[in-house]
Amino acid sequence: MSRSFLDRTAFTLLLLLIVFCPLVLGSNRVLLWIVNFAVVWAAFLLWSTARINWSYQGPPISQLVFPFLCLGSVLLWISIQLVPSDFAGLSNPIWNYSEVLLQEELDGRMTANPLLGKLTLLRLTTYVIFAWLVIQFAKEASSAYVMLLAVIYSATAYAIYGAMALTSGDPNILWFGPRFDTTNLTATFVNRNSAATYFGISAITAAILLYARVRKLVQTSDASEPVLQLLEKLVSLKTASLLGPTIILWGAVFLTNSRAGIASSLIALLLFLFLCLGPFSISRKRRSLGVSVSPILVVLVVAGIIGLLLVQSGNAIGLRLIQQGVTDSYRLQLYQTVLQMIGDYPLQGVGAGAFPTMLMLYPTSELPAELTWDKAHNSYLEAIVGLGIPASLILFAVFIWSFSKCLSGLHSRRVRKLYPTIGICSSTVVVIHSTVDFSIEIQAVALVYIVMLCVGVAQSLSARNSRAGSSVRG
Repeated sequence: MSRSFLDRTAFTLLLLLIVFCPLVLGSNRVLLWIVNFAVVWAAFLLWSTARINWSYQGPPISQLVFPFLCLGSVLLWISIQLVPSDFAGLSNPIWNYSEVLLQEELDGRMTANPLLGKLTLLRLTTYVIFAWLVIQFAKEASSAYVMLLAVIYSATAYAIYGAMALTSGDPNILWFGPRFDTTNLTATFVNRNSAATYFGISAITAAILLYARVRKLVQTSDASEPVLQLLEKLVSLKTASLLGPTIILWGAVFLTNSRAGIASSLIALLLFLFLCLGPFSISRKRRSLGVSVSPILVVLVVAGIIGLLLVQSGNAIGLRLIQQGVTDSYRLQLYQTVLQMIGDYPLQGVGAGAFPTMLMLYPTSELPAELTWDKAHNSYLEAIVGLGIPASLILFAVFIWSFSKCLSGLHSRRVRKLYPTIGICSSTVVVIHSTVDFSIEIQAVALVYIVMLCVGVAQSLSARNSRAGSSVRG
């Protein structure tokens, strides 16, 4: 088998995973974690096999040492948490309580729940391998663009389904169980906040690709070309193929009625507007017939449509703000408990994924008993309480490094600035929403975000070598 065949097969597996990972409840089930791990591992084996007899041609390994060394260290630490031992007296006290209750000797571990720790290790390993493959394939702008389109068009299909289900009052999520929220758009996700993050990432990406396409049409048009002919190009099928998904995806974001999801998406849009005025602007203006085409023109049109959608959904959002405020009081109570937990286990943590197990040992009488409390509703705090402060800081360093590379790529690249821009804006959605929710812990959301971030990183790393590339897409 040729290298190209192996690479195409591996890339196809990645695309299939991108498209179908949200289908079954956002891949938020153990069986799906195993299936997705198998798909990613198969793609990695194909990619590796293609390089046994051929030289490595991806981004320089030296540029990837830091993030993947950090990720490897985190995976190693989770494995250490699972080891049955009382190393340096760091064993979780839950094992002592269990010995008393069961009247038998148990091997202590750092983690309070080995099963949840193993599942977390499985998911994080999937993400690490997936991120590596996305970076390798996204080195080529054409492959990066295809992955972005796969996200946008599949998300559009899920948004259309979600709107139809919301309109019809469908009580089920396809064939996968009852829909617990029939008043907000959740599509194939269980939770509206998870849907909001997924559609928010996809919507900002669609808006950026639309802007890049219009930007290219303006830049490549002849200065003497009639304005009507330029407008005809702007409303062509190529532009419409991105304008439609952009409108649908932003509509889906607002129909979720997720306060944090909508706010984080709009902040990302404002950041994009700021970038449009600076490093991502249309540098060449049309001066014929006194017409000056500004980058803000396109963005204002999209922003106007988004504003109309916001007005349509404003009543529902406003009602939630009046009833519950900006931040639910129960979240603040939960955060106090989480901070107490971090203070009790600052170095070793309670074990990756073991937060719900440890929460049972802390007073939670003020939290509504009818709700299930298996998440900290703040992904940063949950990472710290599970991994401990040192390991969580190493994990956060990977995202800071990735974000900085996208910023560097946006500043240094002369062409295809849309890729680091997508990495920056999608990170804005996730970073803000993760302060009050756990959407990034849903596997479909995490995989889609990894695509956006790693595409931005890969294109930023290859900036020096890709200036003489083939076709420029943005």
